[in-house]
Amino acid sequence: METNAVLRSGYKRKMIQSFFCFTDLNRKLLTTFLLLLITFSPILTYGSDNDDCFGCHEDPELENEIGKLIGLDGTHFSTSVHKDLLCLDCHTQFGDFEDIPHFESFEKVDCGSCHENEKDQIHTSGKTNGEISCISCHGKHDIQSPENYTEIINACTYCHKHIENDFSGSVHESMISEDGMNCLSCHKSHRIKDNHEANDFGCGECHDDIEDEYRTSTHSLARLHGDNIAASCDDCHGGHHILYTSDPLSPVSHHEIPNTCGKCHADKAVITSDYVRLPISLPRYKESIHGADWKLDKQTAVCTDCHGVHNLQSAIAPTSLIHKQNLAITCGKCHEKESAEYRNSIHGRALAHGVTDSPSCTDCHDEHLIFKIDDPRSKVHPGEQASQTCASCHEDPEMAARYGLPAEIIESYKDSYHGWAVKRDGAAAASCIDCHNTHDIGSLMDSTSSIHPTQVVKTCARCHPKANATFAASYSHVLARGKMMVHDWVKIIYIILIILVLGGMFVHNAILFIHDLKDHYISVHQQPTIMRMNRDEVIQHLLLALTFTGLAITGFALRFPDTWWVRIITEIGLTEENRRLTHRILAILMVFASFYHMFYLFLTQRGRMILRAMMPVLNDIKQAIENVGYHLGLKTNKPRFGMFDYTAKAEYWALIWGTVLMTITGLVLWFPAITTSWLPAWVVRVCEVVHFYEAILAVSAIVIWHFYFVIVSPREYPMSWIWITGRMPRDEWEELHPESEEKHNL
Repeated sequence: METNAVLRSGYKRKMIQSFFCFTDLNRKLLTTFLLLLITFSPILTYGSDNDDCFGCHEDPELENEIGKLIGLDGTHFSTSVHKDLLCLDCHTQFGDFEDIPHFESFEKVDCGSCHENEKDQIHTSGKTNGEISCISCHGKHDIQSPENYTEIINACTYCHKHIENDFSGSVHESMISEDGMNCLSCHKSHRIKDNHEANDFGCGECHDDIEDEYRTSTHSLARLHGDNIAASCDDCHGGHHILYTSDPLSPVSHHEIPNTCGKCHADKAVITSDYVRLPISLPRYKESIHGADWKLDKQTAVCTDCHGVHNLQSAIAPTSLIHKQNLAITCGKCHEKESAEYRNSIHGRALAHGVTDSPSCTDCHDEHLIFKIDDPRSKVHPGEQASQTCASCHEDPEMAARYGLPAEIIESYKDSYHGWAVKRDGAAAASCIDCHNTHDIGSLMDSTSSIHPTQVVKTCARCHPKANATFAASYSHVLARGKMMVHDWVKIIYIILIILVLGGMFVHNAILFIHDLKDHYISVHQQPTIMRMNRDEVIQHLLLALTFTGLAITGFALRFPDTWWVRIITEIGLTEENRRLTHRILAILMVFASFYHMFYLFLTQRGRMILRAMMPVLNDIKQAIENVGYHLGLKTNKPRFGMFDYTAKAEYWALIWGTVLMTITGLVLWFPAITTSWLPAWVVRVCEVVHFYEAILAVSAIVIWHFYFVIVSPREYPMSWIWITGRMPRDEWEELHPESEEKHNL
């Protein structure tokens, strides 16, 4: 309290006035006494009674000064839990007004001297950095008991104004209005940060049975391991505006469950603290038969029907609804008949005995992407059963050896009329389930099984009404296991016969072809010829042909490793290491041949003549139109070409362009680390695409364009000899190239 305020009190003023009635000595003694009294009287007497404070803070003269600013009224204490305390129990400081404890200054309010535990709790809540203090919630002087629910809600909504209307229409609205619940029912009093993992408050305070279920769930375990993105109560039910599950707007209503779960398990993968991607489930569910019905608001299975509500667990947990041994029961909630059949089948019995390799529902139907059996995308579609679904186990050598399954059982089915017809989408052809049943699949040793000798005739009669025991025995891929049947011996005889007959035909015709080829060579070169290519050019062409062919073979072997011809050359030694080495050696030779050809064009007289003759001109377009018109019968005169016509020019310059492009992209793919040190990363992938498709273009052009003019054309068949001898008949030259600069035999 300031000194001037004390001096205003009446009795102190009278004491000072009486000072002047004494002698000098008495005056000096009295002065000293009064000074000491004035100095220590506030400490000795002030605060011994709250009236000493109220004497000033209720003074009307101070209404517009300290009293108004502090807002203290002695009546505030009449209902306060602190009504028996003294002002100085909290207000331990004196001085300027700015030092008086106020709203923003939590540290200057000495609540912790009495409420030490609460002070520790709020210190660890992360909310004491100037955002909130004791008086923020409890008020300054009119502090009420925590049993006053209305005051608690008012205190919270003073700051959290947006929360005030969230309870309207919620399941907790009536409880709040009837003082049966308030903010502290969930958030507690002082430990106000996220406390989902506490066992003694939160939703579990009222919903203890559900809380116990959640504590065993995979979500709860993930949070306990520090995975804060795992779902807690409010992630699914909402924070304050919690609706009944029967309310269509509730995020946990039956229809909204997929959307609620999809907030985490959707296109954006959920990643745990170990950066392990969990399955992206919602898009696959929406595409499935269940999701299709869900979109149409039909009654169908949603996430909680299979995974559980609060105690949903990982598939590896023995008590999980989606554990492999529990799946039949879980699916059986809707598919009761199928579930009973499966559990009585060889697969269901094996799984019950702990044979976890035995398939369960999701192994055949998938987990979320479940389709109807007639949907081509379904894993149980007739066209997929043998090749994919059943084959995944019955074609696995390790499983066959472990459980004594017949070998090559799927292959024997594929190599039958049924297998061939099903592959052609034959709807009437039998697939696996037509003989073995869908869910109640039995063992060959089981007398009730559809494939038991006593039942197999009845099974065949499903499609073949007149079936008998002999007919049933005529087809059985089981009987072919490890035995040489009659048809197997017939097959071997025919293979030998084919090799002998067709091999003999090939040898016979090869002899005739070689003789006819020799006669063709003689007939061509008995007449006058001219030199079309000199020896140097023939060698260049041969080197180009060899390297081009080798590059095509070794290049396509990388991109098409499963083709029959690639498997053959791999077996004879062209492994990936040898292929890569061969491809690069051939590339170097081709680049060398290209540089040599370039030097030949510029440094020799004939080369310069060839380069000049190869240059495209506008007349080439005119001749191309006239040539096509002539061969269509639209023109009577054939165009007169020079040394090289438009077909040769187009092929030549395409070869030049392709060689340059393949060389550049090939170097990038050969040395990607060097390339990416000064070029963007996408360059490597672009070069990979260009290199592959340019190779397809080049090889196709050779086969379609070049081979026609040197092999397929009736004028040249069976082939032109120029690429070997370098010479062509003079009459052919004069007919095809009458405008050439070469008029004489070169």
